[in-house]
Amino acid sequence: MTVNSTARWPARLEHLAWLLRAEAVAVVVATADPPSTVFSHRIDAADWHAILGQDAFARAAGGAFAVSVPSGRWGDEAAFAVVAPIETWNGPAVLCALRREMPFDTLDVIAATSAAQLLALMASDGRDLASAQRQATELDERLDVLGGIGDGLVDARDASAVLARAAAEVARRMGAGASSIMLVEGDELRLRASVGLPTDVHLGSGQRLGEGIAGWVATSGEKIVLRGRVTDERFHGVDPDARESISVPLRVGDDVLGVLSVKRPNEAEGFSGRQTLLDGIAADLSRALRAMNVIANLQREREHAEGFADVALAVAAGDAHGAARAAAESFGHHAVALRRPSGKVLAVYADENDPDCRAAALSASESVAATDVAGATGVGFARHDPTYETDDAALAQRTADTLALLGRAEVKREGGRVLRVLAIEDHPVMQLGVRALLEREGLIVVGLTATCSEAIGLLEEAQPDVILCDLHLPDADGAEAVTRLRAEAPALPIVAFSIDRSPDLIRAVLRAGGNGYVSKDTPASRVIAALHAAVEGLVALGREAATSIAGVDAVEPRAQARAASAEPDNARIEKAPPTAVPNGGTPNGSSDSSTSHEPLTPRELELLRYMAEGYTNKEVARAMVLAEDTVKKGVQMLIAKLGAADRTHAVVLALRNHLID
Repeated sequence: MTVNSTARWPARLEHLAWLLRAEAVAVVVATADPPSTVFSHRIDAADWHAILGQDAFARAAGGAFAVSVPSGRWGDEAAFAVVAPIETWNGPAVLCALRREMPFDTLDVIAATSAAQLLALMASDGRDLASAQRQATELDERLDVLGGIGDGLVDARDASAVLARAAAEVARRMGAGASSIMLVEGDELRLRASVGLPTDVHLGSGQRLGEGIAGWVATSGEKIVLRGRVTDERFHGVDPDARESISVPLRVGDDVLGVLSVKRPNEAEGFSGRQTLLDGIAADLSRALRAMNVIANLQREREHAEGFADVALAVAAGDAHGAARAAAESFGHHAVALRRPSGKVLAVYADENDPDCRAAALSASESVAATDVAGATGVGFARHDPTYETDDAALAQRTADTLALLGRAEVKREGGRVLRVLAIEDHPVMQLGVRALLEREGLIVVGLTATCSEAIGLLEEAQPDVILCDLHLPDADGAEAVTRLRAEAPALPIVAFSIDRSPDLIRAVLRAGGNGYVSKDTPASRVIAALHAAVEGLVALGREAATSIAGVDAVEPRAQARAASAEPDNARIEKAPPTAVPNGGTPNGSSDSSTSHEPLTPRELELLRYMAEGYTNKEVARAMVLAEDTVKKGVQMLIAKLGAADRTHAVVLALRNHLID
């Protein structure tokens, strides 16, 4: 039995001897044959079978008893003994008190029973104290190991150094000749730290999950203890000199992150009594690994964001060589090639001593499939080590999408000029999206600011053709931004760009001098159309914005509008249909204005639909096969017929009264 060395058992037995009026006292256990003395007072050696009899421990199981000891078995004279069982000891144990001259009576038997119970309590307390001491020692050791890991987390970029230190600490604390840490990476386990392994075992070497001892532990999530030469067919390549090895899964919840292994114990008893410590270290290391993974992912995301920013800045400046260099240095490519749609090489970045990667990147840029975006640049990447993995594809595609914008700046809209746009957007991610949207469509972004004040400061230098303005800015909310911009640039077209579709906000923007309003979930083509419409002097509303301010107070079903449009012109002149009532009036005369307006012809309804879609006069003329001047006059007549204030108001009235879908 392992007992507390500070418990002073001999001294305690001396007190018990005095209480029992005994000349000698001993604690005897039957864990071996013959029974042996654990602690004693005035007994150096004794043949307990001879003193107490062969059946003493069996009799003690039924309770305490007194017995005579013949002469010659404990000294030359006859003696007397009292025996009481000690409960909760490690194996059968008894308290035996001996004396000469006077036999033990019933009261002595009762006192011996109480003394044995007291010894049992002392032994239990001793075990608890020893266990607490072991736990405290193990906790101190775990804290030392974890402290080393924590120090390494301060500089988590070098995870290999953290793991190497942990492996060394584990080997030292466990008294192991060798230790290793393998991490799950995809469908493999890779060695990331080791101490004492053979020299032919290299860091980074791997094995598939399920193979070997570590592979089995990683797959099953169970600890395994092996002693001696292993013949289990599941395991192979076991070190024949290991003597004992323990492999523990590094897991957080149901996720197995890797395997911690120790082998070749330095002590003859192996890792006996140290498995609890190893389990605790494995749990601490698992949590540290999870923290390192989170930190590493955040670091990688930050580096990628910085890399994309560098690439985007070079693209915005039209610097093809700088964009290729930024892509290579930021994302680990050894060569990047950019090629015009015509096939001409736009730029190549590669080490002059790496002709293979240069050739591979050029070949990749040439073989890129034609995109749906006109004028997009072909992009090719190459590297020789490490090889590209599946996870690299998404990152490469994002980089290629950004680099592809280099060719868009040269693409002109058919029949029109390239617009210079000043964009105002405070959200960093939305800024990237707005710039990409505009440049992909061939527009030039002359400025991209986060506040209204910054935009006003850029007006004179940037000389934009139109402003695309978010309505929720740090220094201007709602229509206030349009009001401030209009005060500084009375003639400059302004298109509001917001996720908010509130009718009151849309009306406020138009009253403040806005030339258009489009929602942020509007298709890109409509956003571009709205910017061109604003430059041409038109008020452009996206369908969602127009529907929002039109409301739902329809005056008659749409079927009546269609029926009215099918009647002969003279019939419509004699009887104006309900759908011809402008300004939201009702056919029963409840409107403030009782004025009746001439109904619309099918040709005018068609024109209204094109206007609602945001078509410019030139685009309407092309679609309806009319002269542009004819379209302009038709728009003016529509405004007059509907009693509208302008083109936008005409569309709103038409939608409100269900003249068009």
